[in-house]
Amino acid sequence: MSPRADGPAATAFARGPFLAGGVVILEEEEAHHLRVRRVAEGAPIRLVDGKGGVATARLAIERQVLAARVVATATVAVPPRTELLVGAGDRDRFLMLVEKATELGATKIVPLVTERSVTVGTRFQATHVEKAIRRSHEALKQCGASWAPAVVAPVSFAEAVRAPLKGAIRLLAQADGGPLPALKEGDVVQWVVGPEGGFTDGELAAVRTAGFVPVALGRSTLRFDTAAVACLALTAAARLRGADH
Repeated sequence: MSPRADGPAATAFARGPFLAGGVVILEEEEAHHLRVRRVAEGAPIRLVDGKGGVATARLAIERQVLAARVVATATVAVPPRTELLVGAGDRDRFLMLVEKATELGATKIVPLVTERSVTVGTRFQATHVEKAIRRSHEALKQCGASWAPAVVAPVSFAEAVRAPLKGAIRLLAQADGGPLPALKEGDVVQWVVGPEGGFTDGELAAVRTAGFVPVALGRSTLRFDTAAVACLALTAAARLRGADH
């Protein structure tokens, strides 16, 4: 393997827990990633497991497969719980949403089967969950974070909205909503975002009954994937402001 040019250490996703002095065999997808980057044997790499486990390691070849010899380990604290319930719209847009949500600190992503999303032929479905998880892992490596969000199979709107989340500040992305309430760093936040075409009147009534507070994201109507990203960006900024006080 030809060495890559000098630069920041490459990051690979691997199953934890990591142990100093141990050897981690890299899965073929991760090994391919490192080969493409031309990371040389013996070069430093960073390992993440998506559950807060981080390790510095050296790339090695063990029995003709790429591996990582762990030098040191660390554990990153769990981030503030931030759940995103979003209409399971177009698959490609939803996969891009998963990437951006990983970068912005979402801890769980729940695709919703709503009255309007169920009619979208290209909608995100249970068969796409594994691909979404892989996209999340790729985003994790790029952004330097240590926790990947849980991505679950689509859930019925009624089931997801009724399910209580203890202590959560429940927010609804809605054009005619009010400002985002002040947040503290550790606040549990749960957003609900409508699908392409939005929620029906009946669904909106159910959301309000479940205690979700309408919040405006801007002056224009946003697509579901853009709205989801905006929700998380607003949340992250609000938490930073809250941490300063």
